Amino acid sequence: MGNDREHMSRDSASVATPAGHTRQLLSLLILVALLAAAYWLLTHQPTGARPSAPTLVVLPLRPVGETPDEKILAEGLSEELITRLARTDGLRVISSTSGTRAQAENLDLEKLGERLHVTHALEGSLRQAGQQLRIDLRLIEVPGGHMLWAQAYDRNLADVFSIEREIAQSVARALALRLGVGNADTAEVDPQLFRDYLQARRLANGAERAQGAEMLRAIVAKAPNYARAHASLARILATNLHPGPIATGEVEEAANEAARALELDPNLAETQTALAILACRSGEWSRCIEFFRHALTLDPADSDTRTSYAYWLGGLGFVEDALREVEIGWSCDPLNYNANFVRARVLDTLGRHDEAKDYLESATPESGGLVYARWHNAIWRNDLVAARKFAAAMPQSDGFRESYAGITEALADPARWTQVQPMIGTSERATGRVNTLRIMMPNPDFSIEIAGLETMLRNGWPSYYLLLWMPEYSVMRQDPAFQDFLKRTQLIDFWRSTRWPPRCHAQGDGARCD
Repeated sequence: MGNDREHMSRDSASVATPAGHTRQLLSLLILVALLAAAYWLLTHQPTGARPSAPTLVVLPLRPVGETPDEKILAEGLSEELITRLARTDGLRVISSTSGTRAQAENLDLEKLGERLHVTHALEGSLRQAGQQLRIDLRLIEVPGGHMLWAQAYDRNLADVFSIEREIAQSVARALALRLGVGNADTAEVDPQLFRDYLQARRLANGAERAQGAEMLRAIVAKAPNYARAHASLARILATNLHPGPIATGEVEEAANEAARALELDPNLAETQTALAILACRSGEWSRCIEFFRHALTLDPADSDTRTSYAYWLGGLGFVEDALREVEIGWSCDPLNYNANFVRARVLDTLGRHDEAKDYLESATPESGGLVYARWHNAIWRNDLVAARKFAAAMPQSDGFRESYAGITEALADPARWTQVQPMIGTSERATGRVNTLRIMMPNPDFSIEIAGLETMLRNGWPSYYLLLWMPEYSVMRQDPAFQDFLKRTQLIDFWRSTRWPPRCHAQGDGARCD
């Protein structure tokens, strides 16, 4: 009997063992599958993955009527709301350019999440009847569409600033956030004067810059205590929108307008931006950085100021810092041409040319400078086929196409270099500017190239001065002309008093920049 039990026990064990192994193997396979799924989710987040912090897009208010005044007011109030909301603690706000493009492209909630990476959208309409305003707003979750808050405002136009404040506070409360500092109301202003100001700013920030500046001059003449108009005029005059130096009279006027705006209201971001640009142009590097930082504290969603700051940082040798700033600017304005273009240029400066190519392709709509940036990027990627295509697409009227096409072919066949030098000379005589292609010539005269790049740095235009810091042209930084440049621009003094760029260190009375 005992033997039978022992036999049965052995038999049971022999039968149970394969089944146990099977269960163990199955459990192991399930565990592996779960781990693989978890890894995939962690490493394959969709482009529109929900940000960890609330991110808001303010879609431009839709004017109910058809009058030009109503449209200007709707656009202006939308931009004002963005500036106020951008100072909400813990909230990232999309800049007006991307919000406007998103609305123009009729992006649905899912596409808003994918392309702008937002969690919420504020949308609504504006109706104006004489001096009365009706503003209807709603705050919705993206991409679900759940409405968190809605409100209608029936007020007099003269109360526009208090309306802005109330809206910003209500949105912040709905998101369980706190409105940040710097949201105090501006002194009340005549409603018609406010409309005129919004129209002037709209023109000045678009293609009709000169007309907008003249309108702002008329406004400050009529209302000399209107700080916003002084600040906007100062910024427009200080911002160089064309190659070459701005006139001395414009520099003086910009400085005077900025000083008056600062006296009337020290908390206007445009004033700080104007002061930053003026300081940079005069080589006052510490003040330049200080003013830019203050401007971005007052208006964190101003991607144009942030990309301008990034350009100057890069020009001063702090290219990694420039990339961090432009990445912040891009995250607030991913559909903005300039945000994509500047990000590409800074990436190219760091030698990350494949990444730069992607952002150049995202820079839309097309502009005159884009084809030149694409040509350089193709050259740095050793893609001569693409470089030929971009050279052929350059406008003949610019005066540079022949030299770009000539260098493209010389890079493929060095025997053609002798043909390129006359092309560069012709382009310089025709345009009155140094052709930066000199840097690619065999045995270039770096003193000529560096002098040309210094002029571009001083003028804040264009981005070519970033060539100073590219890994491809490190030999230029070993030339005596580069040491002269550092001393002449007082860059070396700035570095000594603050910090050194990552690739530079002190060497005697100069610096070595690898």
